[in-house]
Amino acid sequence: MKVKVEKYPGLSIGNNGHLCFSGADCVRLAKQFGTPLYVISEDVFRDTCRAQRAAFEKHCPDAHISFSTKALTALALMRIAVQEGLGLDASSPGELFGALKAGCKPENTILHGNFKKAEDLEFALGKKVGRIVVDSFEEIEELDAVARRMKVRARVQVRVNPGVEAHTFELLKVGMLDSKFGLPLQNGDALEAVRRILKKKNLDFMGVHYHIGSQILDPSPFRIAAERAMEFLLALRREAGATVRELNIGGGLPVRYDSRHPMPTPEQFARQVCGTVKKIAKDNGLDMPRIILEPGRSVAGPAGITLYTVGPVKHIPGIRDYVTVDGGLSDNVRPGLYGATYDGLLANKAASAARMKPFRVCGRHCETDTLFQSLHLPDPAYGDILAVLSTGAYNYSMSSNYNKFPRPAMVAVSKGKARLIMERETYADLYRKDLTEGKG
Repeated sequence: MKVKVEKYPGLSIGNNGHLCFSGADCVRLAKQFGTPLYVISEDVFRDTCRAQRAAFEKHCPDAHISFSTKALTALALMRIAVQEGLGLDASSPGELFGALKAGCKPENTILHGNFKKAEDLEFALGKKVGRIVVDSFEEIEELDAVARRMKVRARVQVRVNPGVEAHTFELLKVGMLDSKFGLPLQNGDALEAVRRILKKKNLDFMGVHYHIGSQILDPSPFRIAAERAMEFLLALRREAGATVRELNIGGGLPVRYDSRHPMPTPEQFARQVCGTVKKIAKDNGLDMPRIILEPGRSVAGPAGITLYTVGPVKHIPGIRDYVTVDGGLSDNVRPGLYGATYDGLLANKAASAARMKPFRVCGRHCETDTLFQSLHLPDPAYGDILAVLSTGAYNYSMSSNYNKFPRPAMVAVSKGKARLIMERETYADLYRKDLTEGKG
């Protein structure tokens, strides 16, 4: 049950027996910056960006990779993604604001969302967003009206629902028919949406978008979704005379959360998608659409770990043993939200040969707040440093101030050196927007 550290990029065990991440001693990081602490390996983040670009550009040379900022909305990391040649996509105006602040060119941004209000669309068009992905008939009308008032032409992709079942967490399945996202292919809604867009003078139809879910370990659903998307492109040519310039396949590539599990490579996903699209396009005389990929978790996830300080250790004879850490629900809601699991180990005892025993690891919030139902550890003690692996995606983005705990600091490490990229919130920050007397 011991974690295979070598399976995780950037992780190693130093000569002193401490866990290291990108060459930085995790115990020293905890002492220098405090805990809980988000630690991001700039080296792993950059390497993953490059690996995904290389895999898709090998099979589709003009493929475009756009980092999904919802996975990790940190300016320093978004800036690195831009430096690595990626665009940035946003699921809200707030994320779009951050993408532009991080230095992304407006034409390389994409705005998503299943309900974008008029003011959201005005903001996006005012910032010259690269693409707006429309998700409903109502949004087509709203966007056209906003674009007409602003005297601009909005470049749009239509989000379709391919009806593909992906084997992942229930709340991460977004490509099956029963979903709030997208316009279904099966009932003709997607085709009707494109027809309506083509009639709008202020909308420029660029292409089709779909996303079947996250943390998908088997590449075959990507092939099936690509096949259905290409069938739709053929129908668009046949029924509406439409040319599709872009095919946005969303994200969904997985990350390692368990060192025992095999992991598919970006190359396997690229080969399935690009091979399918190219063959169907060639066989049917279609122009090859530009492939756009929007990875989030698969870029940010392996680049992050979280460090905690161990508090009380409780032994309940005949029941179980508990370890409490100084974080939990407010900095990582995923285990409580949908049963997400991770690997973890004691950073100061990474090389320990002591017998491993199962412990339930809990946080310090006023809820059940369980990080690990059962984690095997070697004699955990007050003051130890627990490292939770692959926490780069969605831990910070979904964090909160529940129980009025300040959000943790975040540091980036590279080649043994660390730099602070997000300050720890203070107690004053927690009440910064409160108005004791109120406003009339």
